Amino acid sequence: MRAFLFAGIITALLSIPPSARADSPPPPFKGLWLTAEYPNVTLRAGEEARLGLSLINYNLPPQRAELAVLDVPGEWEVELRGGGRPVSAAYADYGAKVRLDLVVNVPRDIKPGSYKLRVTATAPEHRLELPIGINIEAKEAAKLTAEAKLPVLRGTPKSSFDFRVNVKNEGAEDVLATLVANAPRGFQVAFKEAYGTQELTSIPIKAGEGKDLQVEIRPPASASAGQYPVAVKIGAGNTGVETKLTLDITGQPMVTLTGENDRLSGEASAGTEKRFPFILRNTGTAPARNIELSAYGPSGWKVAFEPKEVAVLEPKAEQRVEAVVVPSEKAVAGDYVFTARASGDAVSESTTFRVTVVTSTLWGVIGIGIIAASLVVLAGAVGRFGRR
Repeated sequence: MRAFLFAGIITALLSIPPSARADSPPPPFKGLWLTAEYPNVTLRAGEEARLGLSLINYNLPPQRAELAVLDVPGEWEVELRGGGRPVSAAYADYGAKVRLDLVVNVPRDIKPGSYKLRVTATAPEHRLELPIGINIEAKEAAKLTAEAKLPVLRGTPKSSFDFRVNVKNEGAEDVLATLVANAPRGFQVAFKEAYGTQELTSIPIKAGEGKDLQVEIRPPASASAGQYPVAVKIGAGNTGVETKLTLDITGQPMVTLTGENDRLSGEASAGTEKRFPFILRNTGTAPARNIELSAYGPSGWKVAFEPKEVAVLEPKAEQRVEAVVVPSEKAVAGDYVFTARASGDAVSESTTFRVTVVTSTLWGVIGIGIIAASLVVLAGAVGRFGRR
């Protein structure tokens, strides 16, 4: 009998035309749901997370639901928010979706593991429960990284080498990072925060954040041309990082021009050539090139150098040159000054030299003769007119 009844039902269903079955409306679908986009998340100790929830009313009259969070682990801070404010109930209109946030603050001293809590929504005819799983991962060891944007800079001993270094704290805790530099002797190193002026010996860096540092390095003026490494060490507790900066110093020539044995005076006779020895030195850290020697004396004087040019003068080297001086024939006895100058590629130096002009012996004898003759004439005149 049962088999016959079942077969009859099947026959009746098959006898319904396909068009009639297709035109039948689907059964009404109604309900109230509480959902989460991510019902299971992984967090770190001390982290704050905001989890998105939705209260959905599908084809029901407007629903007011009381909200609560249950099974919250001790010392956790958990709060439901709507529109950016704490809420304890939500109103879902017909066909509406109400967005909520579950804000979770994990304690810093929480142990790694899996934790569960429940979010509930209670309406007059519905009680909804949404389990939320939170996995706390093991605390990462402190970790610092450092990267120089331009690890090699070029300049002269007079340059200021300003490096920009980005330091990141990739650990889970805030740190106070100490700043230390290992530089060659005589090099001055200063740490500053980017665009700041205050010198630093340490800097606080929050977990997951970074800071831009400015490392200013000044070499000594006597630094020779070459590459100089400077190790910058940034440390916090048991962790640290080191980055290498390099100063590519090209060197700089620096010349001096002085009289031999540092003498800056001499004697000469009017109208007579006199040679004074000078020493041209390069006290810089790079070769001095294309040096021209010149001099400027009083009006009517002739002053020049031999040689007039020096092609190259290596660092710490010196060369003897001569100033050829011819005082004016009309120069009277006394002190005169001429200026000696050395100028070339990236160098210029000048000094003064004092020349004491003495009259020649011949003119002295002539002068004495004139004076003697004058005395003889005077004596004769006195004798002649005296007898009268």
